[in-house]
Amino acid sequence: MYRVDSPGRVNLIGEHTDYTLGYVMPMAIDLYTVLHAQMDEKVRVYSRLFREVREFELDEIRRENNWADYVRGVFWVLLNEEYRIGGMKGILGGDLPIGSGLGSSASLKLAVLAFLNEAYKLNLLPVEMALLAQKAENEFVGVPCGILDQFTVVHGRKNHVIFLDTDTLRHEYIEFPRDVQVLVFYTGVERELAGSAYAERRKVAEETLRLIGKRTSKEVDESELRNLPSLYRRLFGYIVRENRRVLEARDALKAGDVGTFGELMTASHWDLARNYDVSSEELDFFVRIATELGAYGAKLTGAGFGGSAVAIVDADRALDIAMRVTDEYVRHFNWEPDYHLVSPSEGVSVRRV
Repeated sequence: MYRVDSPGRVNLIGEHTDYTLGYVMPMAIDLYTVLHAQMDEKVRVYSRLFREVREFELDEIRRENNWADYVRGVFWVLLNEEYRIGGMKGILGGDLPIGSGLGSSASLKLAVLAFLNEAYKLNLLPVEMALLAQKAENEFVGVPCGILDQFTVVHGRKNHVIFLDTDTLRHEYIEFPRDVQVLVFYTGVERELAGSAYAERRKVAEETLRLIGKRTSKEVDESELRNLPSLYRRLFGYIVRENRRVLEARDALKAGDVGTFGELMTASHWDLARNYDVSSEELDFFVRIATELGAYGAKLTGAGFGGSAVAIVDADRALDIAMRVTDEYVRHFNWEPDYHLVSPSEGVSVRRV
């Protein structure tokens, strides 16, 4: 029997840049998908959250539009790539919430992949696991995501954030200040990515690159967008500015300048809200209140359209700010949100139990 601990992730800055091969700055967080599993002839998985068992044979893998598609997708991609694997009997649990913008789908896929890698001696490198998980999400589940989530789940490092060039996959670990805490605030508004506005944003971004003859958003200056349709100018202009902010945020964090780092986060959020159209009333409310209460910076994290936001706050004030934001949110929306105080964690790990 094996136990896999697969973290979630937040992205501190650099939203919607990974599918144009731009810059991002995520971190793995100490909320986890936990998988207990052993080898078997077929696949049989029980979900503690959904309180149900899903099972399938390795020669009959079809998408069924439920949570087990993330499990099916991992087996599908490995078999398509001609890896020699058998089945799995397992139990899924953990404390990472799903549907809240914290990378739960990537976390689940990497939990299964990490088990199969260890149990069947596939000898996959972390970056290979990330790319296979992304392929499963893109081609089997049908979500046209970039590499950010999967890369972070396997490459996380305790007390560090990751500066990642999603084009070359070159990355740098930057130490996160020990006296600063990350507040993750789940609005209670779920968002669905497959077949949604996320896919539309990606389509516009890819078409923009084609029209201006560039391969990545890193190569683009805003002046090159001036002859494009207004929607394309507005959406891709955000991506160009966000790439620049990620570089500035990297430099600020390396210099220990948390104030500037926070200002860049907040600027990122309002650019996302006003020009990329992926925020919501609830996310905007959190960002306003958190910064008024003393957060260095705050923004939505993940794709947006609901889900979660993050703020960076002094560790000794983190709980107070979290509780006060929650009180204000309940009064305004008459809805109980959820929050977590998280720290940068290690990537996915496997051990025998």
